[in-house]
Amino acid sequence: MTDDTNNLLQRGLNNIQPPFSNFIRAQTTSSIFLLVATIAALWWANSDYSSVYQNLTHIELGFFLGDFELKSSLKHIINDGLMVIFFFLIGLEIKREVLAGHLALSEKRRMLILCAVGGMICPAVIYALFNWSLDSQTGWGIPMATDTAFALGVLTLVRKHIPTSLVAFIVGLAIVDDVGAILVIALFYTQNISVLFLFISFALIAFLAVANYAGVRWPIFYIFVGVAAWWMMLKSGVHPTFAGVAIALTIPARPMLAPGDLLDKAKTKINSMQKHEDEVDVLGSRQDHEQVLEIRDFAERASTPLRRWEDALDVPVALFVLPLFALANAGVEFSLSSFIESLQHPIGLGIVTGLVIGKFVGISGACWLGLRYKIGCLPDGINIQHVIGVSLIAGIGFTMSTFIATLGFDTQPEHLHNAKTSILFASVLAAILGVLYIRFVSTRK
Repeated sequence: MTDDTNNLLQRGLNNIQPPFSNFIRAQTTSSIFLLVATIAALWWANSDYSSVYQNLTHIELGFFLGDFELKSSLKHIINDGLMVIFFFLIGLEIKREVLAGHLALSEKRRMLILCAVGGMICPAVIYALFNWSLDSQTGWGIPMATDTAFALGVLTLVRKHIPTSLVAFIVGLAIVDDVGAILVIALFYTQNISVLFLFISFALIAFLAVANYAGVRWPIFYIFVGVAAWWMMLKSGVHPTFAGVAIALTIPARPMLAPGDLLDKAKTKINSMQKHEDEVDVLGSRQDHEQVLEIRDFAERASTPLRRWEDALDVPVALFVLPLFALANAGVEFSLSSFIESLQHPIGLGIVTGLVIGKFVGISGACWLGLRYKIGCLPDGINIQHVIGVSLIAGIGFTMSTFIATLGFDTQPEHLHNAKTSILFASVLAAILGVLYIRFVSTRK
């Protein structure tokens, strides 16, 4: 249907749709949604409706089938269920980056890994020193993580003052950081492991890997077996988010049809249709409809399931899963006195110092060592001053830090309150310092 045949309403929607679609897919939009959800949770938890907020997040949902009963609180459904989709998306991004992204080149991969490891070890050590021999020492993994969505959102505020390669650098850094956080969750924040269920889960994941090698491309197959592997991982005692990442690594990354074959077959089919262009009737003719579907199938076989799944999940995760997680977990009740008390507690001191100073020292120091001893190299256009700015912004640890805090202090509500308050404060402080530093450096230049 051409533009001349569009009615007034269709032309109006055609004018609105492109900018709306660009807004939905913009990186700043996901940061805005996450920020709004965080503010809403804080307001709700500290308003006259705080009891409604607490009751809603702890309300139990489920279903019954005879004697079989399956139920859980809304917060656990979000943290153990929906967040698995988020970690599945992270796994897809990790695989793509390793195969064809910024982690594919050995020189850049070494530098990113070195910076990320420095940015994880230094905050963890700082937190452990503040909480040495205390029962709160179990939270050492909280300041290790970086919130990619918020970090990229903050970088967009100074995008005119930074090279475009710096955005790619922090994405690669966050990817390696996420790998470290996932390993920490799986190895150190797991209790009462059932070896049988864990073995079944790994067997199902291995089955998916074999199916990938055999050329299986049916989405329903990976969904069905993946859900079973996730359920077995949940029953094993290992946090199911680890299953999300492991399943993502089995998703096929190879196209079934080479680009050259795609062009040849698609051209042949399109040329045959163009010979009878005036007679093509996709609605009324089944043959014409099937020819169009064949062209679509050619394009699908020339793309990769990994990339298609990543594109399909990007917007739902950014605009629904992460904001819902923030809404359910960021609601911290506090007053000025409790806020100050949380920051003065060893947990608060460890988190704030770890995220703000530990990330800065760890990432910048590791980068300096990498350049000094020629372990790796930085992307074109990036220097050590840019890395310092990124190391400050990497102190925004909201989503992943809060997630680890809920695991480490699940049975210690007072510690969890102190941790969430400190994470919020440290993330805001890190964002402000990072933006001010980058603006200062660009102005001085």
